[in-house]
Amino acid sequence: MRKILFYIFILFITFIATTVNAQNHYKFANHWNTSFFVGATRFNGDVSDNANSFKDNNPFSKYFYQDRRVGLGIYLDKMFNPYFGIKGLFMYSIMKSTKESEKIYFKGNLFEYSISAVFDLTNAFLGIDKYRKYNVYAFLGVGLSEIRSELYDLNTDSVIAKEGYTVKKEGRGPNRLTEFTMPFGLGVRYNINKSFSVFGEFTSHVIFSNKVDAYPVDGTTSERLNMINIGVTYFFKLPGHWGVSNRYVRHNGKSSDPSIRAFNKRKRVVMQTKANKKAMKQRKKYGRKRSKRYR
Repeated sequence: MRKILFYIFILFITFIATTVNAQNHYKFANHWNTSFFVGATRFNGDVSDNANSFKDNNPFSKYFYQDRRVGLGIYLDKMFNPYFGIKGLFMYSIMKSTKESEKIYFKGNLFEYSISAVFDLTNAFLGIDKYRKYNVYAFLGVGLSEIRSELYDLNTDSVIAKEGYTVKKEGRGPNRLTEFTMPFGLGVRYNINKSFSVFGEFTSHVIFSNKVDAYPVDGTTSERLNMINIGVTYFFKLPGHWGVSNRYVRHNGKSSDPSIRAFNKRKRVVMQTKANKKAMKQRKKYGRKRSKRYR
């Protein structure tokens, strides 16, 4: 059911993006960007003390910085108008969390593939300004996470349980635990020039499973991975010869069409004839006389 909802959401975003793109001057080939980011992650789940306590999970609490690990990834964005776009994500993250009250901890990692709708808050509330140096944006999406984790005894460091190590077929490696995920976040982008920008984000990746930390607890429906990251963005547009830059084909002297090339060749020959040069001189002379008459 979760995978069905995932595909329905992707189709919905694709439909909305196509509709919006057809109603404005933003061409498909324009307003693309790709980003690389790296950041610090923190897991909140069943193997976490005070996992749902805001007091212990905000940047001003010392617990907020415990069990931090590293995550990195790439974005591919396409803006369909000044307000709306879509964002594709591929991310890898290391996870760790400790529950001292039960003397257990877990280590793990995950791959995430997701697609999100992006909304530019700055353009929406402050108006469109193409020379603005900064932008604040928010995004919300759906995706899949492939997880592998191990639960340990805090005193002996022995493995208690595992997730994502199931072997379904002989001759193949263990299959990761695959779960439905919902990423959302808020970011600030500073535009250095037309080609590059830097950004910072706070993101949360809600994973709809209680097995991420290999410690399923009855009544738990989701766990989450929070991340603070920084990155760099490169803006680009697709090449014109891909045939997606414009709706109508434009021909020029470099066309590969034999008839167009032959026409341009004849045009160049005509432009160099004596009769044409004489006609051009008479046209310029007549133009100068006419301009003097109306001064």
